[in-house]
Amino acid sequence: MPGPVVGIGSDVPGRAEPRRFRQRYGILGPFVVYVGRIDANKGCDELFRYFQQYVASRRTPLTLVMVGEPRLPVPDHPAIRSLGYLPDRDKFDAIAAATALVMPSYFESLSMVAVEAWGLGRPVLANGRCDVLRGQCIRSNAGLYYESFDEFREALTILEREGVVREALGRHGRAFFRSHYVWPVIDRRYAEVLDHLQEEDRSGASARAIEPLPRWFARHRRTEPPAREVVDALDRGPVLPAVQRREGSRRRGPRRRRAS
Repeated sequence: MPGPVVGIGSDVPGRAEPRRFRQRYGILGPFVVYVGRIDANKGCDELFRYFQQYVASRRTPLTLVMVGEPRLPVPDHPAIRSLGYLPDRDKFDAIAAATALVMPSYFESLSMVAVEAWGLGRPVLANGRCDVLRGQCIRSNAGLYYESFDEFREALTILEREGVVREALGRHGRAFFRSHYVWPVIDRRYAEVLDHLQEEDRSGASARAIEPLPRWFARHRRTEPPAREVVDALDRGPVLPAVQRREGSRRRGPRRRRAS
């Protein structure tokens, strides 16, 4: 039976120290930061290619700072710095000092580091081919996403050069974080779920009979379609708020009628 999604909270410091990070690691100019395992499975190889193409295509002082354990070679490039694993204080300082957080992963179930960046008021540049990251950016209105190098270049240009846009995305991110990921919000949701369960118990709604488990032959009888057919029938794309889904349907409707 479907139920509420409570979520998880995140402990982000109320005040990070960007200057402390810059002084400690000698990074003076603007930079974007990646935080996590430096691995091809996280999209880091593509990030390295895209960023090197970006700095080669225009004159920019921007640096890519990598925070995390390297699982693949980090390019020996003057605009790429690998700092290895950092303690939480330095990690939060790095995110707060960055122009944006970059999340190049194709496969994320929930990007906690993106949530942390929004908690610190920083925008996110995400891989749009990951439905989860794309959905987080859309719902928060606090990030840009890309599906090709051209889109990466244009999105990063906006984040680097358009301070008004960058700060607006950061404000939206902070508001999104406070609405969904601070512990008082999570605690309230847990309390609401427990209150609901207690109410069900008082009304007798929770005293449902449990069906006996099927025996061996019943468990192995082919009564369901293959998993691939079930997966192919599922909706695709990022999860959007109901209002955006309805507006998207209205926008798509007239285009289909004109095409016919």
